Amino acid sequence: MENAEVENIEVEEKDIIQEANEIGFDNLSVVQKINAIDKIIDDKIREFLQADNGDLDFIDVKEANGMTDVYISYVGACGSCESSGGTLVSIQRILNGQLETNNIRVYSI
Repeated sequence: MENAEVENIEVEEKDIIQEANEIGFDNLSVVQKINAIDKIIDDKIREFLQADNGDLDFIDVKEANGMTDVYISYVGACGSCESSGGTLVSIQRILNGQLETNNIRVYSI
């Protein structure tokens, strides 16, 4: 990939978070919500899980009753960690904080 293409991709990825915060997370399309959530997981969450030999798979997003439900699956050390419940709460807090909403719930499946 040429440098200009890489820069355009990075600008597009950064813009999804900015757009979410400007127009409101609830006003995004499902695809935009998925992209924003995926970006935050990659930029703000994944490195901390990997530091403890764990990770997560972002499985699905479902919308119901004004809430956005995010489904993840823990992998590696996270799958058997006793602290995974607290980690789940932290992931939910980070997503809600970064996207300036209180309508995201995170579930481990």
